[in-house]
Amino acid sequence: MSNLLKSALEKERSHYAEKLFQIGVYNKEVMNKMTISELRKEYAYFFRSIVNDKKYPYTR
Repeated sequence: MSNLLKSALEKERSHYAEKLFQIGVYNKEVMNKMTISELRKEYAYFFRSIVNDKKYPYTR
């Protein structure tokens, strides 16, 4: 892989891992074993539900 691609993948991984760690979903040991695809799915799942709760607080 080129250095540019490696750098982009590492930035993406660290972004998703940091956000999931901030809300307390997973610890860093678990996230280190997850693939980027898994991190993306978990990020989308948790952050969509947080956004929906803030946007529509009375519908749940």
